[in-house]
Amino acid sequence: MIGIIVTGHGGFATGLASNARLLAGGEADITAIDFNDGYTPEELEEDLRRAIETYKDRSSVMILTDIMGGTPYLKAAALSVQYEKVRVLHGVSAALLLDLVIRNMSGNDGADPDSLAEELLQTTREGLGVFKLDLTAPDETEEEDGI
Repeated sequence: MIGIIVTGHGGFATGLASNARLLAGGEADITAIDFNDGYTPEELEEDLRRAIETYKDRSSVMILTDIMGGTPYLKAAALSVQYEKVRVLHGVSAALLLDLVIRNMSGNDGADPDSLAEELLQTTREGLGVFKLDLTAPDETEEEDGI
């Protein structure tokens, strides 16, 4: 199984974890660590370290953060240097987290941490898009045999 930690500013982590649990049926094993006002970077780092330690027997630990360069990302990145199986992804989406949760629930976590991180990034790329209303009429198909 994969250790899943979500962190970010405000209620980002709690909200994203709630979203994944709703979509996955409540079975998702996710640790959510919000970086709220009054919470020091040192407290965040310690909570991240404790979360990583709870997943020390997992095949890998993915820390999903809201934005690159923010305190949650910086603290997670610093800790990832100390833990061989930890990878940090920034700009996380609901689609990425749901992919990771489903992998855990199905036992499909065979990829090494680096390959897994790349697969998750591909999920994010595929999950992005723009809705565009197209009101053009479809081409009428000509019937070849005159029917």
